[in-house]
Amino acid sequence: MRMSVAPSKSGLSEPFAAPDPGSRVEVEVGGRVWLLDRAADMEALWDAMDDEDLDEDERLPYWAEVWPASVLLGRHILRNADRLAGRACLDIGCGLGLTGLIAASVGAHVAAFDYEWPAVRFARHNAALNDVPQPLWLLMDWRDPAVRARAFDFIWGGDVLYEKRFFDPLIRLFRHALAPDGRIWIGEPVRTVSRPVWERLADEGFEARKLTVEKVALCGQNATVNLWEITIP
Repeated sequence: MRMSVAPSKSGLSEPFAAPDPGSRVEVEVGGRVWLLDRAADMEALWDAMDDEDLDEDERLPYWAEVWPASVLLGRHILRNADRLAGRACLDIGCGLGLTGLIAASVGAHVAAFDYEWPAVRFARHNAALNDVPQPLWLLMDWRDPAVRARAFDFIWGGDVLYEKRFFDPLIRLFRHALAPDGRIWIGEPVRTVSRPVWERLADEGFEARKLTVEKVALCGQNATVNLWEITIP
């Protein structure tokens, strides 16, 4: 696990203080408007970064946006509320917390992690803002997962396959963390870069099937998003 409690350009100098929201996103999922506070939008945070903020991991503030893939995942979580209630769930790359909050609202036992400390702080803040049970929020690198083996009945992530270098560590995480007979749900925009991962998963002994393709309208933009389910036979 890699921890960074004082990101230099986040405006969040105290790790355990309540975050100072600079803007709010309102996202409708399942007939409810979810309120998501953040320091600023991704573009503003990116503009404020300097060379000290850019290491080999290119720690860009993707966490500060709500992505269409997360909206589709949120819909799917609500459609499967009865299956998730009381089950151990892992939200990978949680960002501002949308899917973790939705799952917690239907009774799932959620652990949610992000690589960026401001994301974890705002996600915790957003759970209180939306009056849902607090998930277990973790600062964690998916290349070095600090979770128990085979502990999660459901694992999900929205728009996490946008770089090929993520494929291998995510496949290792899936194999490590997924409980027997568990399910992995991946919301992924229709894009070329992620296509090879499905063949890689098959080579590694996973089964993947596309559950649905849906249009998602978000912040004036329309995106086509695939929803995949992955299992280990």
